[in-house]
Amino acid sequence: MSTYVELEIQSLLRQSEDLTEVATQLISSIESSPDHFTLDNINALSRFLIQSRNEHLLIDFVLRHIENESFPIPWPYFLEALSFFSDKLEEKSVRALTDGIEEDNAQAEASRSLALRQTLQTLGEWRSNRKYKLHKDYLNNKRSLLEQLITLRTQQLYEQEKSLLQRLQKLYPGDSDIRREVNEHKQRYALEILSRRTPRSRKVSINTEEYSPRDPEVEQALQVLMQSMHEHAEQHPDMAFDFAVAAYMLESFEDALSLLSFSEETESLIWFRLEVLLKCRRFVELLTDLAKVEIFFAHDPETFFATAYLRAQAMWGLGQKHTAIEVLEGLLAARPHYRAASALLSIWSGQ
Repeated sequence: MSTYVELEIQSLLRQSEDLTEVATQLISSIESSPDHFTLDNINALSRFLIQSRNEHLLIDFVLRHIENESFPIPWPYFLEALSFFSDKLEEKSVRALTDGIEEDNAQAEASRSLALRQTLQTLGEWRSNRKYKLHKDYLNNKRSLLEQLITLRTQQLYEQEKSLLQRLQKLYPGDSDIRREVNEHKQRYALEILSRRTPRSRKVSINTEEYSPRDPEVEQALQVLMQSMHEHAEQHPDMAFDFAVAAYMLESFEDALSLLSFSEETESLIWFRLEVLLKCRRFVELLTDLAKVEIFFAHDPETFFATAYLRAQAMWGLGQKHTAIEVLEGLLAARPHYRAASALLSIWSGQ
């Protein structure tokens, strides 16, 4: 409601509780100056007249000024008011009403009203056209903004891209395309921060600041990235394994383990999960799964060499160092050229 009309109503209601009297004085107040004939004021007045059950005053008001070309006819409210007297509308009046709406090029505005839909047959067509135009404008505006987003992304204008994404979220809440762009933006930004801060990037430039795994900015970026990966994995389980590998490479082992739960169990996943359990220091769980894996893949002779290598590390992690060394020595007796086991045994023997 316009400020002017709202203040006028409050003032008039303090003087009288008779809504018809208030409505009459409000109309007189608006008619007192051409400056008051704004679209906001007329629409606010019309709403008040409809809600106060003074439809006849609205009809009289509109008819008094309908010949004034600068008068903004409140078509939806006018049709609503006329619907209370629809039984008195003659065919000639209906035809004149239709012509007036078309001459005012107000079909879309008039179609907002559900009143007189039985009397004005063209309202249904106008409403369909309005919905089609709204949908078309919706898609065109969305497409245009997404093109702007791509431009900003190409130019690496992060803050502008973030601002546009926030605007898109408000304009199109729940839209899957926008949600995907937001997640992609978070993930890409997180990866960018991590690539600047990881030890690998320090080797490239001596000017890069010292990496600290407890750096709040890195931790926050990693959390955003992991959250995005989990959301994507839940929606697209076929990508979960790739996300888990990415989390593993970023040394976010618990997240890697969690992401694997979204993926279909395959041979590759089973073996990778064992590696992740080791990194997560879940040694007891690892030993339990190793026993199952040895049964499941008993047909493959390589299985027992791989599980022995992992079992030795789990034993070492549990503090059973003597047993761990014995397992590795047994493995190397059968496979002398198992370089990883040989290197690990050398390290352990020196401790």
